[in-house]
Amino acid sequence: MASVRIEGPATLQGEVAVRGAKNAALPVLMAAATGCEPVILENVPTDMMDVRTEVEAMRHIGLQITAEDGRLEVGAADAATTSLPAELSGRLRYSLLFLGLLVGKYGRAKITMPGGCDLGDRRYDLHLEGLRRLGADVRVSEGTIEASADKLLGTDIDFYLPTTTGTENVMLAACFAEGRTRIFNANTRPEVADMAACLNAMGGKVSVRNRVVEIEGGRRLTGCRHTVMRGWDEAFLYILAAGMTGGEICVKDFCLEHILSDVAYLRQAGMDVFEWGGNVYVSARGKHLQAFDLFTAPYPGVNSDMQPLFAAFASQCDGESTVTDQRFTERFQYVAELQKLRMSIEAYGNCAVIRGPTRLRGAPVTALDLRCGAALVIAALAAEGTTTIDDGYQIDRGYERIASRLSALGAQIDRLE
Repeated sequence: MASVRIEGPATLQGEVAVRGAKNAALPVLMAAATGCEPVILENVPTDMMDVRTEVEAMRHIGLQITAEDGRLEVGAADAATTSLPAELSGRLRYSLLFLGLLVGKYGRAKITMPGGCDLGDRRYDLHLEGLRRLGADVRVSEGTIEASADKLLGTDIDFYLPTTTGTENVMLAACFAEGRTRIFNANTRPEVADMAACLNAMGGKVSVRNRVVEIEGGRRLTGCRHTVMRGWDEAFLYILAAGMTGGEICVKDFCLEHILSDVAYLRQAGMDVFEWGGNVYVSARGKHLQAFDLFTAPYPGVNSDMQPLFAAFASQCDGESTVTDQRFTERFQYVAELQKLRMSIEAYGNCAVIRGPTRLRGAPVTALDLRCGAALVIAALAAEGTTTIDDGYQIDRGYERIASRLSALGAQIDRLE
């Protein structure tokens, strides 16, 4: 597996641009496959590993996809098979969405247990219950999930817990159901709204408002051209990296609309973050950063994905910070890796306590999952000496061309194949 080597410390300066968000591109790509005419998707992070894996999975079942740099065209050909093998399902959490797409469009689906990051208890019971409520027969046995339906009927579905991919899965199937489907306590993140925008451009009728998604099923879905929303999570990595290194950067063609809660914590810590002229400017130059207490929450709160990065950032803030995860309570495996960089961090239940500012030192570490890898990258940029991050493919899953983009900001970062 590839490794990432970083020489620190660095002070990031300059401009950086990001493409589409991973967690928007993946469900939008599935939405594009619901149509009966070709769909063209722009601003897709086509070099991102998870995007490449999903394209591979869609081609496996027989869908026609043409890929260029930043652009995907999804053809209107029918699937040749409705079964996804373990080799593909096991590499991608979003393989769950094949259930909603295939059972809705073709009446049957079969996948093996999904992959993705190990974040503790990542339930998918809401996915299955949502499909059952629409009329699908869903069976789980010996590591596989199968679904079948002669006809799906729209209905009201109440989630006991907001779930992003669960919401998207039901949305896909509901497009083929007769009548109206309403999902209550849905996770109506911007990525869900972006998927709805694509479906609507294809002729669907989907509304997304605070914790409620409504789908009018049975409509003919045609072709369209859709631009995937900007990658706020990737942009935020560069923003936090600038904060950790006392740097000053500009994120081009970006706005703070979807990360207002995240930015509020940065401003509380003492960073300057503002929009001007269609760009976002960030500065921690000469700043004495202060500790903070962060809680994750459904949108518009701070996403659980960002808490490992905030924990790394807190190591350069004066005082005792806390990062509490109210969704994935076991998502603290990364703590042991950050400790190898001599970070003063401990995990207690669903909370990490970080004391700073700490003088970090480079060391060999391992990216246990995507966001652990991201946290190690920004910590390594602030650390003295060499940090080698093994299993660098985890970082590639969600960050496109991260080495070249950080290098352009002044980082010394290399990939070791």
